[in-house]
Amino acid sequence: MTTMAADPIPNATYTQVPLTTVSEDTDGMASIVGGGIYCRTAGLFRVGAAVGFTLQSSGSRALVVYRDGTAARVGVAVPATPSGISSRLSASGLIRLTVGDYLEIFVWQNSGG
Repeated sequence: MTTMAADPIPNATYTQVPLTTVSEDTDGMASIVGGGIYCRTAGLFRVGAAVGFTLQSSGSRALVVYRDGTAARVGVAVPATPSGISSRLSASGLIRLTVGDYLEIFVWQNSGG
C-alpha cells in the first residue's frame, strides 16, 4: 500500500500515514478505509516501510510500524538533514502475525509545524 499525499505531521506527535493506494494484494489484507494492513493468514512476515520528509536543519524524524496499535519493533529515527542527504527513512523487519492483527505506519518529527 502507498500514498502520494504530502500530509502535515504535527510537531512531536506520532501521526498515522494514510495508506490510500493498493499496488498488489493477493490475500485481501489491504484496507483503504482504515489505511492499514490486516492479517488474513497467520505467519511470519517481512514488513517494510519508507517515507520521505522535507529537508530541515533541526530536530529529528522517525518512522515506526505499529501492530495492533502498539510499536512493533520495526522502525528508525534520525536527525533532520538540511541538504544534500536524502530525507527518506526506511525500515524493515520480521513480524509474526495472527489472523486479525493489523499493521499501520506512523511518523514523527520535532522540527516545528
